Amino acid sequence: MSFSKIVKEEVIKKNIFKKETKSFLQGLFLSTGSLIIADGKLSFIISNENESVIEFAKMKLETLFAGVDVQIIKVVKSFKQKERFELSVSDYDLNQEILEFLGIIIKDKKGSIDISDVADKEFMASKDKMIAFLAGIFLGTGTVSVPSELGEKRRYGYHLEMVLSSKNQSNIVCEALSNFEIFPKEIERNEQYVVYLKNSDTICDILSLLGANKVVLDVLNQRVSRDMNNMTNRQMNCYTANVDKTMTAAVKQMIAIEIIQNTIGIESLPDNLAETALVRLANPESSLKDLLTALGNKITKGALAQRFNKIIEIANELGDNDVK
Repeated sequence: MSFSKIVKEEVIKKNIFKKETKSFLQGLFLSTGSLIIADGKLSFIISNENESVIEFAKMKLETLFAGVDVQIIKVVKSFKQKERFELSVSDYDLNQEILEFLGIIIKDKKGSIDISDVADKEFMASKDKMIAFLAGIFLGTGTVSVPSELGEKRRYGYHLEMVLSSKNQSNIVCEALSNFEIFPKEIERNEQYVVYLKNSDTICDILSLLGANKVVLDVLNQRVSRDMNNMTNRQMNCYTANVDKTMTAAVKQMIAIEIIQNTIGIESLPDNLAETALVRLANPESSLKDLLTALGNKITKGALAQRFNKIIEIANELGDNDVK
């Protein structure tokens, strides 16, 4: 399974946008939907290589439109191409109703129809709606890779991209991301517009935003392991085993604190754990002994270690993964 598919499976599983179905479907349709005109009637299909994405879209449509007849077919055009899954709605009148609801087509008082490539922009009304919209865009056309992917070997570094069909779409995606202090780059490629990022921290921010906390934790663990190995190789004769142990523990604690900070917030922790987390953030490389001094020596070394164990336990529950 590709790394992108692993990420998308977790985004679908987490389903953090339960109340923002319209915004999600708007993003998914703009990224992977197509309009069809046949016999003077307007309909649509949503097409994707990932069957889970199409099944998820079917579930969302059935949530919004009771009794809708959603069809899914598998399409294989040639043995050289990957199979794709196409979603369609059999009722032509309902097709237009869905497109109007999503703001894809706009009908004026005279009955004339206009088509929008950025929907009705209602998804820009709140951060929750923007997250759902971005999730739809990513599930439809997003790809992501890291230097050492789960189950894969890659030569390349961190890279996340979303491919859009128009400049307006790439602009609206960048605008939505900017509301979360994420500022991607844009390029034109083969008459399409690509929104992309190569910074590992920013990519983790997006994945966390979309609910893929387990994947983020895996990536951070891999990065820490790789960085620690590199550091050990470069400075093998400079550090003692005791220092290495201290650094490894500190890194694990920082990963756990970062997961908590990006999900429920440090302020949600009990006072003693929040105090401990803030002291570690202010002293990322300090030993337990130094941290005890920073805390005024009001607890024992063993008690401080128990606090960090509790912080890591909370992070594991939030990320569905063990900080080992």
